Amino acid sequence: MSLFHKVEQPPVVEWVMPDGVFIKQMWMKKKGHLVPQHAHAYDHASMLAKGSVSLFKDGVFVSNLFAPKPIMIEKGVTHAFLALEDDTIVYCIHNLHGADAVKVLEEHQLVDEVG
Repeated sequence: MSLFHKVEQPPVVEWVMPDGVFIKQMWMKKKGHLVPQHAHAYDHASMLAKGSVSLFKDGVFVSNLFAPKPIMIEKGVTHAFLALEDDTIVYCIHNLHGADAVKVLEEHQLVDEVG
């Protein structure tokens, strides 16, 4: 069974900037919104710009973080953000390394129900 259950997921907005910089905005409008676990092929940074989150890596709680806060995400590590308050914003920042899109190794959509 998944660590997270039936949690509303936030809308995302993405930009590709000069020099292969990719920025993804995740606006968690309500407390309890979740950015589901996923992993990338390379290290990247996330920036908690507003609000607060619980950070999970490989399904394990790491810490509660409060904006403004840069967050290091290591390659191959699944990670998830759970909003601790309304109107929380996280930006993931990647170098595309010459690719057309961010290389995702795995992604988990969360639809399990607590039994």
